[in-house]
Amino acid sequence: MIRKSDPQTIAPYLKDASNYAEGSAEEVIIPESIDELIIFLGGNNRPITVAGAGTGVTASRIPQSGVIVSLERIDSIDEIEGGTIDVGPAVTLAQLNKCLESSPYFYPPNPTETLASFGGMLATNASGPRSYKYGVTRDFVLEADVVLADGRATVLRRGIPAEKPLRLSDGSEISLPEVSYTSPAYKNAAGYYVRPGMDWLDLFIGSEGTLGILTRIRLKLLPRPAGFISGILFFDTEDSCWSLVEMVRRVPREQIDPCSLEYFDRRSLNRLRKKFNNIPERANAALFFENDVGRMEDYDSGLEAWFEFLSREGVLFDDSWFAQSASDLNRFYEFRHEIPAMLNEENSRFGRVKMGTDMAVPEEQFIAMMKLYRAELEAGDLDYVVFGHLGDNHLHVNLLPDSNQIQQAEVVCKRLVGKILEWQGTVSAEHGVGKLKKKIFAEMVGDTALSELKAIKMALDPRMILGRGNIF
Repeated sequence: MIRKSDPQTIAPYLKDASNYAEGSAEEVIIPESIDELIIFLGGNNRPITVAGAGTGVTASRIPQSGVIVSLERIDSIDEIEGGTIDVGPAVTLAQLNKCLESSPYFYPPNPTETLASFGGMLATNASGPRSYKYGVTRDFVLEADVVLADGRATVLRRGIPAEKPLRLSDGSEISLPEVSYTSPAYKNAAGYYVRPGMDWLDLFIGSEGTLGILTRIRLKLLPRPAGFISGILFFDTEDSCWSLVEMVRRVPREQIDPCSLEYFDRRSLNRLRKKFNNIPERANAALFFENDVGRMEDYDSGLEAWFEFLSREGVLFDDSWFAQSASDLNRFYEFRHEIPAMLNEENSRFGRVKMGTDMAVPEEQFIAMMKLYRAELEAGDLDYVVFGHLGDNHLHVNLLPDSNQIQQAEVVCKRLVGKILEWQGTVSAEHGVGKLKKKIFAEMVGDTALSELKAIKMALDPRMILGRGNIF
């Protein structure tokens, strides 16, 4: 067991990508085995915050008090077996992808930040660009070992329904309280996952480190596609881009079957032009698309189908980019990932706490959501950037206020949240609630549901010491 109590050694654990600056902790605990973790938890009474890799943007890893538990030494990657692989919570997406390079498998979820750890990705049910086709982290987790705040442990497997008591290592059992709340059926990462027929495993995924500590994760892998048809499409108007996405949803899936549909607004492109000087000057919106191909003999016909489809849908066809090699595809990924990296760097340079949304709405409200964002953001007279997962009706709205515009930005955020909730949307489709979105999460679910979700927390952590300050 490694223990750090000097303020200088604790300081790196009090930061994440949110730039939240109000954390404090007495000590950092770094177990070198699961047994050490269990022994520590069995004798601990202090609040515990589990530290992920620090890529989160809602301050969920930053403690308000107590101790930090870092699982950075629990980083094993086992052999692939039957299309599955076991990883430790500290393994990053980049490490897994590297491990899978020479195998016939791949892991579909690809959050923007490849340095994110799997413990953190499960904590927020992370997704990424390919969620449009493949889904989110929850869809690829088959099993996990979990230790509760008091040191009791269990194995969560698919097929262990939450309607039955959960048996723990000491022979005790925990029953899930009755709840009437049901999580949204569309992409959502706000609060606990509660749906009819769910497994216990579903509940822990997306719980933001408040219900238990995951120590081993079994992932489902898929056969690696033979290739990807990919491009970055440019439009002279934002509305043209939005209309194209609606058309994509309606076409037969035989060959037009994208796994990614990623949006960039005019202000995103203005920033990206600093690095990609061949972005067309007349472009006011862009869409990154990616379509996996199972067999290379189907690649050419699939590409022709995309060309035929796009040629009649208002794209700046001659100015758009299409991948012709693996290096082109990597360049497109760089394009996709560059804008959030630019914004994180800006926020750090100017000392701004991240002020943005990652809300989502049901599909029928898609165009209304896009028009709402444009109208409210333009009227707010603030710098902003909008990008994200257009296929999932889920965008990242980043407000970039000067120091004297904070209140003004908060008013804009409040107006956006109010309308999204009126449409039965979610306040977080990807990043979670953490410490920064608790008020709007409470507004989203209402007092009754909030009490029910707290009852779930109490059943698994009656001392309320794990992830204190997150969600509630």
